[in-house]
Amino acid sequence: MTNKNDDRIIKKGSKVFSKKYIAKKRGKEEIEKPRSKIFFFLIFLAFLLGLSINLYTHPFMKIQDIYIQGNVITDDTEIIKKLRSPVGKNILLYDYKKSEKELKKLSFIKSARVRKVFPKIISVEITEDFPLYKIKDKDIYVTNNGLITKDVDKINTDRLIEIDTNSYNKEIGQNFTSSETSMNFIKELSASSLIDRVSKLNLENKLDIGIMIQDIEVKFGDLNNVEYKIKLLNKVLADIKSKGKKVESINLNNGDNPEVVVD
Repeated sequence: MTNKNDDRIIKKGSKVFSKKYIAKKRGKEEIEKPRSKIFFFLIFLAFLLGLSINLYTHPFMKIQDIYIQGNVITDDTEIIKKLRSPVGKNILLYDYKKSEKELKKLSFIKSARVRKVFPKIISVEITEDFPLYKIKDKDIYVTNNGLITKDVDKINTDRLIEIDTNSYNKEIGQNFTSSETSMNFIKELSASSLIDRVSKLNLENKLDIGIMIQDIEVKFGDLNNVEYKIKLLNKVLADIKSKGKKVESINLNNGDNPEVVVD
């Protein structure tokens, strides 16, 4: 009869094993498993370390291009200086938040947004607020956003666009007029490609706005559909230039068919 407490042998199929041998073998496997986990963990850690070093040192992650948009009077070189000359630096380590704060210290920059465009581009969006207009016969200046300003130290005031108007504000930082339609007109005109050629504005009558574009008198009419009228005026001026005509005046009060008077 076999002793129930006999743990010397065990049968598995046609083979006979010692229980003590099996117990010892399992003990070795239990010891080897933690060692294997540590080994694979170290391998994984080394992989991550190598990957990190490669990311921070590889030329593929170095800044090569800077895209700047929105700046009208602030020079690109000034902006790049405030960005701390990022070309050649690792894009992962570049502190764009610090650059945004530095850009806002520049005169006339109202807001700045700096973005990383992986793997090698820095994109900068600038919003400016600078003197662009001067109230006729007054030392009152208006920004491109229609705000009253006194910050004209770095501006050639002789080149500002003259505004002839009966109603204006004198408070610094406030809208130059309480008229919402006039404010909208100023903002739209300031942002258009026409602005470099405008020399005078007549806002005395909101139903009969006048614009001097170089030597051409433009009868803009009322302040309805301002955006459309500015685009139409641009189209007319481009057509005049292509035909080489010398024009005395343009009347936009005829809807889609402006009246052009040739000199």
